[in-house]
Amino acid sequence: MSDREPTSVLLPTTEWSPVCEQLRAGLAEGDELLVLCDTEADPVACRDTPDGVEVVVAGEPEGCSGKANALAAGMQRAENDRFVWTDDDFDRSPGWLDRLVTESRRHGPTTLLPEFVGGGWWHLAKPALLQVLVVRTLLVERRGDGEAFPWGGGVAFGRSDLESGVDALVADLRRCLSDDLVLDDHLRRCRRDPELDATVAVDGDLKSVSDRLLRYFRADHVHKDGGLTAEFALWCPVAAAAVLAPLPAAVAATAAVGVALSAAGQLRWHAALAYPAVLLVPLLLAVGMVVTDVEWAGRRYRVTDDGVEVVTR
Repeated sequence: MSDREPTSVLLPTTEWSPVCEQLRAGLAEGDELLVLCDTEADPVACRDTPDGVEVVVAGEPEGCSGKANALAAGMQRAENDRFVWTDDDFDRSPGWLDRLVTESRRHGPTTLLPEFVGGGWWHLAKPALLQVLVVRTLLVERRGDGEAFPWGGGVAFGRSDLESGVDALVADLRRCLSDDLVLDDHLRRCRRDPELDATVAVDGDLKSVSDRLLRYFRADHVHKDGGLTAEFALWCPVAAAAVLAPLPAAVAATAAVGVALSAAGQLRWHAALAYPAVLLVPLLLAVGMVVTDVEWAGRRYRVTDDGVEVVTR
C-alpha cells in the first residue's frame, strides 16, 4: 500500500507542456499541481486548468532568479505539508511522481540524479563538472554516505523536514540565484533514489554551455562561505601536475570519471574527455569567482556578495 499523503507539486513554467499533463495524470487524491509562471502575459497564465491544477502568477523577480521567485510564490500558496519541486524540461514515467512522494514519506527528503545530455561543447563540460562535484562532495563538503545534494528539478520533502520552516526558506529564495543551494541549506539530510531518473537535454553550443557553467559556478562562489577560493587553490596544482605528467593523469582522470558515471548508470563515451576537462576546471572556477553577470532563461542577472540584481528582463 502506498504511503501517499496530499502533496503540493510545484512546477515553474511559462507554458502548458506535455510535462504538465504527465504530472496532472500522476496526482493522487488531495494533491495539487501549482503551475508557476512569471506574469499574466505568459501563455499558461490564461489557460483553463483541470481539477487539482492551479496557475500561480509569481510576478517579476526582484533580487532573485525567476525560478527562485516562482518557487517562493508556490511555497506560500501550497496548502499541503508535503512538497515536490520539479522542472518542465524532461519526461517522466506514469509512476514517477508516486514513487518520489512515497520514498520521501518513508525515508525523508528524496531527490534524484539527473542526466544532462547534449552535443558540442557539453561533451567536455560534463566531465569537468563531474570531477568538481566528486571532489567537492568528498573533500570540501564531506557529505556522509548516502547523503545527496537536492536537485530542484526532482525533489520531495515534508514541511517538517525544513530546519527553519517555510517562511525562512521563502525569504532566502527571494534573494538567491540558485534554488538548489538554498534548499540544501534548509533541508535535513537528503537521500538519492537510484530508481528514479531524469534525462534533460541541454544545448551544446559554446554560448549556451558557457552561460550554464557560469551560472553554476557564480552561484556557488557567492552562496558558499569562502566561495570557490579553496577549490581553486586545490585544482591549480592538480591541473599543473596533469600537464607535467599527462599519461598517468589521463589514466587516473578517465578512470575516476568512468567509475562515477558507471555508478550512476550514465557511463558514456565522453568520459574519455576527462583529461582535457581537468585542465579546464581551474579556468571555470576562476571565471565563477570574477565574472558577475549571468544569463539565464532570457534574463541577465548581476550576482555579487550583496545579492542578486535583475539587470535585463
